[in-house]
Amino acid sequence: MPPVMIHLVSACSKTGKTTILEKVLPELKKYGLRVAALKGHLQHYDIDIPGKDSWRFARAGADISGLTTPEGYFLFGYDRGKSGNEAAAELLRDIDLIIIEGNKKSDDPKIELVRRDLNPEPMLLTNTVAVITDRKDLNLSIPVIDINDYTTLADFIYNHFFKANKKDIAGNDRFDSTSTGCDEELTHFDKSGRPKMVDVSGKEQTSREAYARGEITMASRTLALIMKGGISKGDVLSVAQVAAVMAVKDTGRLIPMAHPLGVSGVEVDFEPVEEEPAKIEIGVRVKLTGQTGVEMEALTGVSAAALTIYDMCKAVDKNMTINNIHLIEKKGGRSGHYRREQH
Repeated sequence: MPPVMIHLVSACSKTGKTTILEKVLPELKKYGLRVAALKGHLQHYDIDIPGKDSWRFARAGADISGLTTPEGYFLFGYDRGKSGNEAAAELLRDIDLIIIEGNKKSDDPKIELVRRDLNPEPMLLTNTVAVITDRKDLNLSIPVIDINDYTTLADFIYNHFFKANKKDIAGNDRFDSTSTGCDEELTHFDKSGRPKMVDVSGKEQTSREAYARGEITMASRTLALIMKGGISKGDVLSVAQVAAVMAVKDTGRLIPMAHPLGVSGVEVDFEPVEEEPAKIEIGVRVKLTGQTGVEMEALTGVSAAALTIYDMCKAVDKNMTINNIHLIEKKGGRSGHYRREQH
């Protein structure tokens, strides 16, 4: 999926666009987004000065030219068939979001900066999706965000472009993560259609958490035996709890495309239900500070606990049934907070 491209624009210069972009970037990174920030629509830039080495390399046919330093790099290039924005978006296709400072003529979505003492009236150019301002009396049909509220600005960008159930600017369908739990394309296949493990090395280490539940139904007599310690193989729930923890830690080995993770915490809970049909409800919560989520770990833990209960009790009840294993909640990562709707 191509990156989302937004332009931060204003009617005049020296309004503070660079400062706003500088302040909102850390807030956007909290969502796990990979963000590129570009200065847009310049006529020339220092590394493109005629006669300089980088200019000569580009003119000689290099697809990308630039400079490197001990701490970073600067790249530029030419694509005569595309605008600079289009060429940059293609080069940065692994980025989630490109914010370009400037270029009012672009057809891409725009966020306009309005300053009371410099440009008090908004331009509201084509495809303007929000206005940032220090005016307290500005009422518009689109969101108006306080100039110093960088958290709200980041929330708006994330919710408008990455979480809403609508088409993105490239015309691709996005899923609504609040209703489906999914807001990105399937990524476990390479360009040849073969399965792969997703590369998460570029993601930041963030706090992740997932909670999953499931149940195993059984005869009332079986549940009674479990609760009074009458199963010959031992304390069923204690063994099932250990099985859940072990399965969580082994998920990267059991599920082919799951990553081996250094899980920081596992909590397992059991809730016996004596009404017919009798059952034990199982919950597993997994926590981690890392680069990928722990949904699979929580689901695997529930599954292992249920299977262990079946194994220890099958001698007295082969009709037990494992049901309804599902994710209840996840926190952290690019898709943010997901909570399953209870019906």
